[in-house]
Amino acid sequence: RDPKAHRFLGQIYEAEDNVEKAFGCYKRSVELNPTQKDLVLKIAELLCNNDITDGRAKYWVERAAKLFPGSPAVYRLKEQLLDCKGEDGWNQLFDLIQAELYARPDDVYINIRLVALYRSNNRLRDAVLHCQEAEKKIPLQSSLEWCSCVVETFEV
Repeated sequence: RDPKAHRFLGQIYEAEDNVEKAFGCYKRSVELNPTQKDLVLKIAELLCNNDITDGRAKYWVERAAKLFPGSPAVYRLKEQLLDCKGEDGWNQLFDLIQAELYARPDDVYINIRLVALYRSNNRLRDAVLHCQEAEKKIPLQSSLEWCSCVVETFEV
């Protein structure tokens, strides 16, 4: 009946790597006190980081997305979910990255992720074109990760 107690118990189970029991405690805590937005995100992260693919992760990620629109953390969780789908998730992942890139065009991580996705699917021309376009529009040169990504792409 006490959301704090359930949350604390969930933290103990999580520390012991007992994902199912931690999930149950966190879920109960949110049921008792639905204003715990941070715990909704924590549940989504817990399920995604432990490759829970039975639909619960998707539900909690979507719930977190409603509470934290535009959040980079939620974006990464969505990306993780789609990565698990393999080839079926490629188009969805591409759409997700494009939408996120539209919202945050100067985000180095998202630009790198798009180029890497192109490369992994042998769309080298698209990867090179994106590198060139991004270089024109955004000051990404200050990022070592971006520069490494560009060099890797041009070497292929």
